[in-house]
Amino acid sequence: MNIGSMLGAVEQRLASSRLAALAALWILLVAQVIWTVVFCVRTRPAFSSIYYPVIFLPAAAALAITRGRVRWVAALPRLLIGIAFVENVADRLGLLGPPGAPGVSWGDFSHFIAYTAQVNAFAPLAMIPTLAVLATIVEGTCGITMLLGVRVRLASAASALLFMAFATAMVLSGLSQFQYAVYLMSAAAWTLATIDASAFSVDVLLARTPWRTTAAA
Repeated sequence: MNIGSMLGAVEQRLASSRLAALAALWILLVAQVIWTVVFCVRTRPAFSSIYYPVIFLPAAAALAITRGRVRWVAALPRLLIGIAFVENVADRLGLLGPPGAPGVSWGDFSHFIAYTAQVNAFAPLAMIPTLAVLATIVEGTCGITMLLGVRVRLASAASALLFMAFATAMVLSGLSQFQYAVYLMSAAAWTLATIDASAFSVDVLLARTPWRTTAAA
């Protein structure tokens, strides 16, 4: 069995978990809506402090309502997840501006390492720089593959696992993951791994190329 066949088998296994993924998506969607409404009513936050759930909730709701059966609808949360990853990586590399600039969370890698220590408060301090580097590599890879649509199901599964790890680390460290809708994004990415979310993707372009069609035949 070659690598292509192995990856195809993994994608088929992912597709078989569609109902479970949709159930998780609905549960977390409702929980996120309730938290967001209560948080906004109580604190009247600035948009900049809550834009992740505000932007992602409609896309996640559309994905849940259509049950992933509309390909271009499924592509929306995929693109938003890819943008979120790429934006965060660009931020910590200083590409969006220096520390303290409007709309900048970190501004350089040293500030991101400090944030990594905060999110992983349970981890030994010696591990924090390594975790920061690994997180950046994985986020960058997932971001690019989700944006471009390369092996969408596998990229979505990797994104779901990364979001799950991030959200769980936040909870264990006493932080709220709801402000960034991390568990919801994890469930949405899991759902994307079980359906066809390949609209506007490299996967579609490759499937249409003559050499690919000939090789498949």
